[in-house]
Amino acid sequence: MKVLLALSVVIGAWVVVASFLTVVDAVKSVPAYFVFGDSVLDVGENNYVPNAEYHANFPPYGETFFHRPTGRFSNGRNLGDFFAQALALPFAPPYMQPNATFNKGINFASGGSGVLNTTNAGLAIPLGVQLKQYQNATAVLVEELGVVGAKNLISKALFLIASGSNDLTAFLISLATASPAEQKQYNATQYISSMIDGYTTALELLYASGARKVVLFGVGLTGCSPSVRSANNSACVNPGNELALGYNEGLKLVVDGFHTAVPDFHLVLTDSYDFISDMVKNPTSFGLKNVTGGCCGAGFLHAQFQCGTKVPANFPGIKQALCKHPSTYLYWDFVHLTEHVDKILFGAFWDGNSSYTYPINVRSLALLETKS
Repeated sequence: MKVLLALSVVIGAWVVVASFLTVVDAVKSVPAYFVFGDSVLDVGENNYVPNAEYHANFPPYGETFFHRPTGRFSNGRNLGDFFAQALALPFAPPYMQPNATFNKGINFASGGSGVLNTTNAGLAIPLGVQLKQYQNATAVLVEELGVVGAKNLISKALFLIASGSNDLTAFLISLATASPAEQKQYNATQYISSMIDGYTTALELLYASGARKVVLFGVGLTGCSPSVRSANNSACVNPGNELALGYNEGLKLVVDGFHTAVPDFHLVLTDSYDFISDMVKNPTSFGLKNVTGGCCGAGFLHAQFQCGTKVPANFPGIKQALCKHPSTYLYWDFVHLTEHVDKILFGAFWDGNSSYTYPINVRSLALLETKS
Protein backbone atom coordinates (compact mmCIF):
# COMPACT_ATOMS: atom_id res chain seq x y z
CA MET A 1 0.00 0.00 0.00
CA LYS A 2 2.83 2.38 0.89
CA VAL A 3 4.53 1.63 -2.43
CA LEU A 4 1.32 2.34 -4.34
CA LEU A 5 0.80 5.56 -2.39
CA ALA A 6 4.35 6.67 -3.08
CA LEU A 7 3.97 5.81 -6.77
CA SER A 8 0.72 7.80 -6.89
CA VAL A 9 2.47 10.82 -5.35
CA VAL A 10 5.33 10.56 -7.85
CA ILE A 11 2.95 10.27 -10.82
CA GLY A 12 0.94 13.22 -9.53
CA ALA A 13 4.10 15.27 -9.15
CA TRP A 14 5.18 14.45 -12.70
CA VAL A 15 1.77 15.52 -14.04
CA VAL A 16 2.12 18.85 -12.26
CA VAL A 17 5.68 19.28 -13.52
CA ALA A 18 4.71 18.35 -17.09
CA SER A 19 1.84 20.84 -17.01
CA PHE A 20 4.15 23.54 -15.65
CA LEU A 21 6.77 22.84 -18.31
CA THR A 22 4.13 23.09 -21.02
CA VAL A 23 3.14 26.53 -19.74
CA VAL A 24 6.82 27.54 -19.60
CA ASP A 25 7.30 26.33 -23.18
CA ALA A 26 4.28 28.37 -24.28
CA VAL A 27 5.72 31.44 -22.58
CA LYS A 28 9.08 30.94 -24.33
CA SER A 29 7.33 30.42 -27.68
CA VAL A 30 5.51 33.79 -27.65
CA PRO A 31 7.66 36.93 -27.12
CA ALA A 32 4.85 39.44 -27.82
CA TYR A 33 1.17 39.73 -28.66
CA PHE A 34 -0.81 42.07 -30.91
CA VAL A 35 -4.49 42.83 -30.44
CA PHE A 36 -7.14 44.04 -32.91
CA GLY A 37 -10.87 44.52 -32.74
CA ASP A 38 -13.55 46.23 -30.70
CA SER A 39 -14.51 46.82 -27.05
CA VAL A 40 -14.11 43.12 -26.22
CA LEU A 41 -10.35 43.72 -26.30
CA ASP A 42 -10.00 47.54 -26.08
CA VAL A 43 -7.67 48.55 -23.24
CA GLY A 44 -7.99 52.30 -23.64
CA GLU A 45 -7.41 53.10 -27.31
CA ASN A 46 -10.59 55.15 -27.38
CA ASN A 47 -9.15 57.38 -24.65
CA TYR A 48 -6.99 58.86 -27.41
CA VAL A 49 -9.58 58.94 -30.24
CA PRO A 50 -10.99 62.49 -30.36
CA ASN A 51 -14.38 61.59 -31.85
CA ALA A 52 -14.84 58.23 -30.16
CA GLU A 53 -18.47 57.52 -29.33
CA TYR A 54 -17.77 54.83 -26.74
CA HIS A 55 -15.60 55.23 -23.65
CA ALA A 56 -14.97 53.36 -20.42
CA ASN A 57 -12.46 55.71 -18.79
CA PHE A 58 -14.64 56.60 -15.82
CA PRO A 59 -15.78 54.82 -12.63
CA PRO A 60 -16.88 52.20 -11.85
CA TYR A 61 -15.16 50.59 -14.86
CA GLY A 62 -12.00 48.79 -13.75
CA GLU A 63 -12.99 48.65 -10.08
CA THR A 64 -12.44 44.93 -9.49
CA PHE A 65 -8.86 44.43 -10.64
CA PHE A 66 -7.24 47.76 -11.45
CA HIS A 67 -9.25 49.72 -8.87
CA ARG A 68 -9.49 52.54 -11.38
CA PRO A 69 -10.85 53.04 -14.89
CA THR A 70 -8.37 52.23 -17.66
CA GLY A 71 -10.56 52.36 -20.74
CA ARG A 72 -11.42 48.66 -20.61
CA PHE A 73 -15.13 47.94 -20.99
CA SER A 74 -15.08 45.69 -17.94
CA ASN A 75 -15.01 45.74 -14.17
CA GLY A 76 -11.47 44.35 -14.43
CA ARG A 77 -9.34 42.51 -16.96
CA ASN A 78 -10.67 41.67 -20.38
CA LEU A 79 -10.13 38.54 -22.43
CA GLY A 80 -6.87 39.71 -23.97
CA ASP A 81 -5.39 40.49 -20.55
CA PHE A 82 -5.75 36.89 -19.45
CA PHE A 83 -3.80 35.69 -22.48
CA ALA A 84 -1.06 38.19 -21.65
CA GLN A 85 -0.80 36.89 -18.11
CA ALA A 86 -0.71 33.28 -19.30
CA LEU A 87 2.22 34.20 -21.53
CA ALA A 88 3.97 36.15 -18.76
CA LEU A 89 3.79 39.28 -20.89
CA PRO A 90 2.91 42.80 -19.71
CA PHE A 91 -0.48 44.16 -20.70
CA ALA A 92 -0.04 45.56 -24.21
CA PRO A 93 -0.53 49.34 -24.27
CA PRO A 94 -2.99 51.10 -26.59
CA TYR A 95 -1.30 51.99 -29.86
CA MET A 96 -2.09 55.69 -29.48
CA GLN A 97 -0.86 55.93 -25.87
CA PRO A 98 1.97 58.49 -25.72
CA ASN A 99 5.46 57.04 -25.24
CA ALA A 100 4.22 53.45 -25.40
CA THR A 101 6.78 50.74 -26.11
CA PHE A 102 5.85 48.06 -28.64
CA ASN A 103 8.43 45.28 -28.32
CA LYS A 104 6.21 43.14 -26.06
CA GLY A 105 2.96 43.89 -27.81
CA ILE A 106 0.49 46.52 -28.92
CA ASN A 107 -3.28 46.83 -28.60
CA PHE A 108 -5.10 48.47 -31.53
CA ALA A 109 -8.66 47.50 -30.49
CA SER A 110 -11.19 50.33 -30.52
CA GLY A 111 -14.57 50.13 -28.81
CA GLY A 112 -17.46 50.48 -31.25
CA SER A 113 -15.38 49.51 -34.28
CA GLY A 114 -16.27 46.95 -36.89
CA VAL A 115 -14.84 44.89 -39.69
CA LEU A 116 -16.54 47.27 -42.10
CA ASN A 117 -15.39 50.88 -42.36
CA THR A 118 -19.01 52.01 -42.41
CA THR A 119 -19.74 50.68 -38.91
CA ASN A 120 -19.81 53.65 -36.52
CA ALA A 121 -17.83 55.55 -39.14
CA GLY A 122 -15.81 58.38 -37.61
CA LEU A 123 -16.67 57.26 -34.07
CA ALA A 124 -14.19 54.38 -33.73
CA ILE A 125 -11.13 52.97 -35.51
CA PRO A 126 -12.24 50.20 -37.92
CA LEU A 127 -10.29 47.00 -38.38
CA GLY A 128 -8.79 48.12 -41.68
CA VAL A 129 -7.37 51.29 -40.15
CA GLN A 130 -6.05 49.26 -37.20
CA LEU A 131 -4.08 47.21 -39.73
CA LYS A 132 -2.56 50.41 -41.12
CA GLN A 133 -1.57 51.39 -37.59
CA TYR A 134 0.00 47.97 -37.20
CA GLN A 135 2.05 48.51 -40.36
CA ASN A 136 3.33 51.78 -38.89
CA ALA A 137 4.17 50.01 -35.65
CA THR A 138 6.11 47.25 -37.41
CA ALA A 139 8.27 49.94 -39.01
CA VAL A 140 9.12 51.10 -35.47
CA LEU A 141 9.97 47.52 -34.50
CA VAL A 142 12.32 47.26 -37.48
CA GLU A 143 14.10 50.41 -36.31
CA GLU A 144 14.46 49.03 -32.79
CA LEU A 145 15.19 45.35 -33.48
CA GLY A 146 16.47 45.34 -37.05
CA VAL A 147 14.80 43.56 -39.95
CA VAL A 148 15.72 40.05 -38.79
CA GLY A 149 14.81 40.73 -35.17
CA ALA A 150 11.44 42.24 -36.05
CA LYS A 151 10.57 39.37 -38.41
CA ASN A 152 11.49 36.83 -35.76
CA LEU A 153 9.34 38.54 -33.12
CA ILE A 154 6.32 38.87 -35.42
CA SER A 155 6.50 35.26 -36.59
CA LYS A 156 6.47 33.97 -33.01
CA ALA A 157 3.99 36.52 -31.63
CA LEU A 158 0.35 35.75 -30.88
CA PHE A 159 -2.26 37.84 -32.70
CA LEU A 160 -5.77 38.29 -31.25
CA ILE A 161 -8.76 39.58 -33.22
CA ALA A 162 -12.29 40.20 -31.93
CA SER A 163 -14.39 42.03 -34.50
CA GLY A 164 -17.85 41.73 -36.01
CA SER A 165 -20.46 42.18 -33.29
CA ASN A 166 -20.84 45.91 -33.92
CA ASP A 167 -21.33 45.30 -37.64
CA LEU A 168 -24.10 42.81 -36.90
CA THR A 169 -25.74 45.16 -34.41
CA ALA A 170 -25.62 47.98 -36.96
CA PHE A 171 -27.35 45.74 -39.49
CA LEU A 172 -30.09 44.85 -36.99
CA ILE A 173 -30.70 48.48 -36.06
CA SER A 174 -30.86 49.54 -39.70
CA LEU A 175 -33.29 46.74 -40.47
CA ALA A 176 -35.50 47.55 -37.47
CA THR A 177 -35.72 51.24 -38.33
CA ALA A 178 -36.24 50.78 -42.08
CA SER A 179 -39.61 51.00 -43.78
CA PRO A 180 -41.21 47.77 -45.08
CA ALA A 181 -40.13 48.69 -48.59
CA GLU A 182 -36.56 49.39 -47.49
CA GLN A 183 -36.37 46.16 -45.50
CA LYS A 184 -36.77 44.17 -48.72
CA GLN A 185 -33.44 45.57 -49.87
CA TYR A 186 -31.56 44.17 -46.85
CA ASN A 187 -29.76 40.89 -47.45
CA ALA A 188 -28.15 39.31 -44.39
CA THR A 189 -26.19 36.79 -46.45
CA GLN A 190 -24.61 39.47 -48.60
CA TYR A 191 -23.88 41.63 -45.55
CA ILE A 192 -22.10 38.80 -43.73
CA SER A 193 -20.23 37.97 -46.94
CA SER A 194 -18.91 41.53 -47.10
CA MET A 195 -17.78 41.22 -43.47
CA ILE A 196 -15.99 37.96 -44.21
CA ASP A 197 -14.28 39.57 -47.21
CA GLY A 198 -13.01 42.39 -44.99
CA TYR A 199 -11.82 39.94 -42.35
CA THR A 200 -10.04 37.84 -44.97
CA THR A 201 -8.23 40.92 -46.28
CA ALA A 202 -7.05 41.71 -42.75
CA LEU A 203 -5.70 38.19 -42.31
CA GLU A 204 -3.93 38.34 -45.66
CA LEU A 205 -2.22 41.56 -44.57
CA LEU A 206 -1.15 39.96 -41.28
CA TYR A 207 0.28 36.94 -43.08
CA ALA A 208 2.18 39.16 -45.49
CA SER A 209 3.67 41.02 -42.52
CA GLY A 210 5.04 37.75 -41.12
CA ALA A 211 2.32 36.85 -38.62
CA ARG A 212 1.90 33.09 -38.22
CA LYS A 213 -0.25 32.57 -35.08
CA VAL A 214 -3.69 34.20 -34.96
CA VAL A 215 -6.69 33.75 -32.68
CA LEU A 216 -10.07 34.70 -34.13
CA PHE A 217 -12.74 35.29 -31.47
CA GLY A 218 -16.17 34.36 -32.75
CA VAL A 219 -19.01 36.66 -31.70
CA GLY A 220 -21.33 35.78 -28.84
CA LEU A 221 -25.10 36.02 -28.39
CA THR A 222 -25.63 39.25 -30.30
CA GLY A 223 -29.38 38.99 -29.78
CA CYS A 224 -29.31 38.38 -26.02
CA SER A 225 -27.28 41.25 -24.55
CA PRO A 226 -28.97 43.31 -21.81
CA SER A 227 -29.17 46.21 -24.26
CA VAL A 228 -31.11 44.14 -26.80
CA ARG A 229 -33.27 42.48 -24.14
CA SER A 230 -34.17 45.85 -22.60
CA ALA A 231 -35.69 46.91 -25.92
CA ASN A 232 -37.55 43.62 -26.36
CA ASN A 233 -39.32 43.11 -23.03
CA SER A 234 -36.32 41.12 -21.65
CA ALA A 235 -36.48 38.52 -24.44
CA CYS A 236 -33.68 37.71 -26.88
CA VAL A 237 -33.96 38.85 -30.49
CA ASN A 238 -33.47 35.65 -32.47
CA PRO A 239 -32.48 37.31 -35.78
CA GLY A 240 -29.48 38.78 -33.95
CA ASN A 241 -28.36 35.35 -32.84
CA GLU A 242 -28.94 33.94 -36.31
CA LEU A 243 -26.68 36.64 -37.74
CA ALA A 244 -24.01 35.74 -35.18
CA LEU A 245 -24.18 32.05 -36.08
CA GLY A 246 -23.92 32.86 -39.78
CA TYR A 247 -20.93 35.09 -39.24
CA ASN A 248 -19.17 32.54 -37.02
CA GLU A 249 -19.73 29.85 -39.62
CA GLY A 250 -18.18 32.17 -42.19
CA LEU A 251 -15.11 32.59 -39.98
CA LYS A 252 -14.79 28.82 -39.70
CA LEU A 253 -14.71 28.58 -43.50
CA VAL A 254 -12.01 31.26 -43.52
CA VAL A 255 -9.92 29.20 -41.09
CA ASP A 256 -10.32 26.10 -43.26
CA GLY A 257 -9.47 28.05 -46.39
CA PHE A 258 -6.23 29.43 -45.01
CA HIS A 259 -5.21 26.05 -43.60
CA THR A 260 -5.49 24.61 -47.09
CA ALA A 261 -3.94 27.52 -48.99
CA VAL A 262 -1.18 28.49 -46.57
CA PRO A 263 -0.42 25.65 -44.12
CA ASP A 264 2.18 27.71 -42.24
CA PHE A 265 -0.49 30.28 -41.28
CA HIS A 266 -1.94 28.91 -38.04
CA LEU A 267 -5.44 30.13 -37.15
CA VAL A 268 -7.62 29.21 -34.17
CA LEU A 269 -11.32 30.13 -33.96
CA THR A 270 -12.91 30.40 -30.51
CA ASP A 271 -16.59 29.71 -29.86
CA SER A 272 -17.99 32.31 -27.47
CA TYR A 273 -21.50 31.74 -28.81
CA ASP A 274 -21.97 28.17 -27.58
CA PHE A 275 -20.08 28.79 -24.36
CA ILE A 276 -22.21 31.79 -23.39
CA SER A 277 -25.33 29.86 -24.46
CA ASP A 278 -24.33 27.19 -21.94
CA MET A 279 -23.97 29.87 -19.28
CA VAL A 280 -27.43 31.25 -20.01
CA LYS A 281 -28.96 27.76 -19.85
CA ASN A 282 -27.05 26.61 -16.74
CA PRO A 283 -25.93 29.74 -14.86
CA THR A 284 -25.36 28.07 -11.48
CA SER A 285 -22.81 25.71 -13.05
CA PHE A 286 -20.63 28.78 -13.62
CA GLY A 287 -21.37 30.54 -10.34
CA LEU A 288 -23.79 32.97 -11.99
CA LYS A 289 -27.11 34.27 -10.68
CA ASN A 290 -28.02 36.86 -13.31
CA VAL A 291 -27.59 36.23 -17.05
CA THR A 292 -30.03 38.78 -18.46
CA GLY A 293 -29.19 42.19 -16.97
CA GLY A 294 -26.06 44.21 -16.40
CA CYS A 295 -24.33 44.51 -13.05
CA CYS A 296 -23.88 48.23 -13.67
CA GLY A 297 -26.10 50.67 -15.53
CA ALA A 298 -29.44 52.45 -15.40
CA GLY A 299 -32.97 51.67 -16.49
CA PHE A 300 -34.58 48.35 -17.35
CA LEU A 301 -32.08 45.50 -16.90
CA HIS A 302 -29.49 48.21 -16.08
CA ALA A 303 -29.07 48.51 -19.84
CA GLN A 304 -30.87 51.62 -21.06
CA PHE A 305 -28.04 53.95 -20.04
CA GLN A 306 -24.35 53.05 -19.93
CA CYS A 307 -22.76 52.20 -16.62
CA GLY A 308 -21.35 55.26 -14.85
CA THR A 309 -22.94 57.84 -17.12
CA LYS A 310 -25.35 60.59 -16.16
CA VAL A 311 -29.01 59.79 -16.71
CA PRO A 312 -30.75 62.59 -18.65
CA ALA A 313 -33.08 64.80 -16.63
CA ASN A 314 -36.06 63.84 -18.76
CA PHE A 315 -35.92 60.31 -17.30
CA PRO A 316 -36.96 61.00 -13.68
CA GLY A 317 -36.77 58.11 -11.27
CA ILE A 318 -34.10 56.23 -13.26
CA LYS A 319 -30.81 56.03 -11.40
CA GLN A 320 -27.47 54.38 -11.89
CA ALA A 321 -27.15 51.03 -10.11
CA LEU A 322 -24.17 48.84 -9.27
CA CYS A 323 -24.45 45.26 -8.06
CA LYS A 324 -22.50 44.09 -5.00
CA HIS A 325 -21.12 40.92 -6.55
CA PRO A 326 -20.12 41.33 -10.22
CA SER A 327 -18.80 37.77 -10.34
CA THR A 328 -22.39 36.48 -10.12
CA TYR A 329 -23.36 38.35 -13.29
CA LEU A 330 -22.84 37.32 -16.89
CA TYR A 331 -22.77 40.94 -18.03
CA TRP A 332 -20.94 43.86 -16.47
CA ASP A 333 -22.86 46.56 -18.34
CA PHE A 334 -25.31 46.83 -21.23
CA VAL A 335 -23.32 44.47 -23.49
CA HIS A 336 -19.89 43.59 -22.06
CA LEU A 337 -19.08 40.53 -19.99
CA THR A 338 -17.78 40.60 -16.43
CA GLU A 339 -14.14 39.85 -15.65
CA HIS A 340 -15.30 36.61 -14.01
CA VAL A 341 -16.89 35.39 -17.24
CA ASP A 342 -13.95 36.48 -19.39
CA LYS A 343 -11.68 34.47 -17.11
CA ILE A 344 -13.84 31.38 -17.59
CA LEU A 345 -13.84 31.89 -21.36
CA PHE A 346 -10.08 32.29 -21.34
CA GLY A 347 -9.66 28.97 -19.52
CA ALA A 348 -11.75 27.16 -22.11
CA PHE A 349 -9.95 28.81 -25.02
CA TRP A 350 -6.44 28.48 -23.60
CA ASP A 351 -6.25 24.81 -22.72
CA GLY A 352 -9.74 23.40 -23.08
CA ASN A 353 -10.84 20.63 -25.43
CA SER A 354 -12.08 21.09 -28.98
CA SER A 355 -15.62 21.98 -27.83
CA TYR A 356 -14.90 25.72 -27.90
CA THR A 357 -11.79 26.11 -30.06
CA TYR A 358 -11.14 25.05 -33.63
CA PRO A 359 -9.05 23.21 -34.68
CA ILE A 360 -6.78 23.34 -31.56
CA ASN A 361 -6.71 25.32 -28.33
CA VAL A 362 -4.71 28.52 -27.95
CA ARG A 363 -1.99 27.02 -25.77
CA SER A 364 -1.29 24.46 -28.49
CA LEU A 365 -1.18 27.31 -30.98
CA ALA A 366 1.30 29.19 -28.81
CA LEU A 367 3.56 26.12 -28.68
CA LEU A 368 3.77 25.72 -32.46
CA GLU A 369 7.19 26.31 -33.98
CA THR A 370 7.21 28.94 -36.70
CA LYS A 371 9.78 30.30 -39.13
CA SER A 372 10.30 33.99 -39.88
